[in-house]
Amino acid sequence: MTMPDGRAWLLILGLLAASGPARAGETRPTALLLDGLFIYVHQAYVGVSALAPLLERLGYRAAVDTHLMTRTAREEPVLLVGHSMGGATALKRAREMVEAGKPAPVVITIDAAFGSPPCPVPRCVNYYSPGFPKVEGAENIDAWQAGAFMANHALLATHPAVQRLVLERARALIEERAVSQAVAPNAPLSAPVPTPRPTAAGR
Repeated sequence: MTMPDGRAWLLILGLLAASGPARAGETRPTALLLDGLFIYVHQAYVGVSALAPLLERLGYRAAVDTHLMTRTAREEPVLLVGHSMGGATALKRAREMVEAGKPAPVVITIDAAFGSPPCPVPRCVNYYSPGFPKVEGAENIDAWQAGAFMANHALLATHPAVQRLVLERARALIEERAVSQAVAPNAPLSAPVPTPRPTAAGR
């Protein structure tokens, strides 16, 4: 079993440290990013938490955690993004929010784990690679056909093509919220989607 190298651990710990509860007066919508099991075992794996700074540039408050949600159990995000077991947890958290009478979040899963529950909200997107299940009730998109050809499960969430697809959905959501609330968004509506930087893990 290999573990993340020192730089990867510093990034992971930094992201987790930055994902405390929302401060009083925080007006940005929250995006909750949930990594999967491979955060513990794959060399230099970061996962969907790598999207945190890019989502911040779009106007979100980004909170990151693992699929266990030990730090973010009280978060009520407008956007939930999860990879693998993090995807299964994202779907479960969305269901909990709806059952508690909270506004339904948008859920984006990447290779949601086997046994994941069906989509409990009006809008779910699941990007999947061959061999991984579709999510019942979600818009299921073949990630390989969408630009991440031959990306394996552990690295799918860090592939630039998949990251861009997620960011495009995230931008559309924040623009939609700005229009519906009749207020200016935190990022200009004309702002481009941040470009994910290819990494050795995401090529």
